[in-house]
Amino acid sequence: MNFTIKIKAIIGVTFAIIATFITIQAISSTTVNAANTSLNTAQQQEVRAIVKEMLVNDPDLLKEAVIAMQIREQGSQQASVKSLIKQHQQSLFNSKTDPWKGAENPELTMVYFTDFNCPYCKKLEPELEQLMAAFPQLKIIIKMVPLQGKGAEDAVDLAQTVWLNEPEKYQALKDTLMAAPRRLDSATIAKVAKLTKTQDWLNQKDSRVDSIVDNNLQLMRQLGFRGTPSMIIGEQVIPGLVPFETLKKAVESALEEQKDG
Repeated sequence: MNFTIKIKAIIGVTFAIIATFITIQAISSTTVNAANTSLNTAQQQEVRAIVKEMLVNDPDLLKEAVIAMQIREQGSQQASVKSLIKQHQQSLFNSKTDPWKGAENPELTMVYFTDFNCPYCKKLEPELEQLMAAFPQLKIIIKMVPLQGKGAEDAVDLAQTVWLNEPEKYQALKDTLMAAPRRLDSATIAKVAKLTKTQDWLNQKDSRVDSIVDNNLQLMRQLGFRGTPSMIIGEQVIPGLVPFETLKKAVESALEEQKDG
C-alpha cells in the first residue's frame, strides 16, 4: 500500500472513530498520532492536502465532526450539572425556609428559580399548575430571586416574609403578584398585599429574608444559571420558558430514573 492510500485509509478510520476535530490542523495531527507514524515535513504537508481534499469532496465529514463534538460537550456539561446538583443537594432540596407547593410526601421534587418581574416566569406559571395536576406526586420548591429591579426586591421581601410567618397566605399572594400584567412597583405591591390580606407585612420584613435571598442568588451563580426561570427536575436542568410537553417529559424521565435506581 503506497503512502497516499495508506494515509487516506487512516484518515477515514480516524474520522469514523473520533469525528470531533474541525480544523485541518487538528485532524491531521490526530491522524498522524493515530497512525503512530513518524512523518517528515513533505509527508505532513501531503496529509494536510489529503484531509483538505476529503473535506471538499465530502462536506458531511465536517458536519459529522461538529455534531460529534456537540454531543461530547453536552455529555460533559450534563455530567458537570449532575455533580453540581449533588454538591448542593442540601441547599436545593432540604432548606426549611423555601416556599413549596404540591405533594407533601413527594416521589419527585423539582426546584424552580423565579423572579416576580420576569415575563417568562409569569408565562410559565400556568404550565407549572398543569404539571402539578398531571403529576400529583410532584413537589415544587420555589426559590425567589430579585433580578429585575426594585419592584422584584420588594415583592420577594414581602412574599418570603409571608411564607415564614403566615404560609397559608403565601400561595394567593404569589399568584396575584405573578398575575400583575406590568412590572411591579410599590403601589401595585401594596394593592396586592391588601387584596391578599398580607398588608401587615409590608413594612415588617422578616430578619431572615436577606440571608435567604442571598443564598438563592449565590446558589444560582454556583449552578451556572444566568437568569429566570431556571428549573431542576431530577438531574436535568431546564432553563427558560419551555412548553408543557418538555416539562412533562422531564418529569416522566426523572420518575423513571428513580424507579430504575
